[in-house]
Amino acid sequence: FIMAKQVEQLEKEKKELQERLKNQEKKIDYFERAKRLEEIPLIKTAYEEQRVRDMELWEQQEEERITTLQLEREKALEHKNRLSRMLEDRDLFEARLKASRRTVYEDKLKQFQERLAEERRNRLEERKRQRKEERRVTYYREKEEEEQRLREEQLLK
Repeated sequence: FIMAKQVEQLEKEKKELQERLKNQEKKIDYFERAKRLEEIPLIKTAYEEQRVRDMELWEQQEEERITTLQLEREKALEHKNRLSRMLEDRDLFEARLKASRRTVYEDKLKQFQERLAEERRNRLEERKRQRKEERRVTYYREKEEEEQRLREEQLLK
């Protein structure tokens, strides 16, 4: 009997504990939901304020960017105008420089052509000499062979 009472008591305590936990869970859920319901309008207003601030900041930065671009363009135009006065001098300098380099190039090219022609002449002469020598050697060899053949024929007779 006592055991049954203890078991019954334990079950009762267990149910009470579960009931308390359930009630506490409901309270927490209600509290969280209420908190969210209160937060939503605050979050929306904070978002709108942030959006407005961001838009103002963007517009300010865009204006600054445009003004700096305009200033840069004005400076570039001034620089171009200032440098355009030097254009004739630059062209004259370039023409002189190209002319002097062309003369140097033509001189070197002429020297190269002369060396090339000289080398060609030397090689042609060398080839002529070699061919002449080869013909002379073949002539004497053939003559020697002919004499050898004639001697052999006479010996055979």
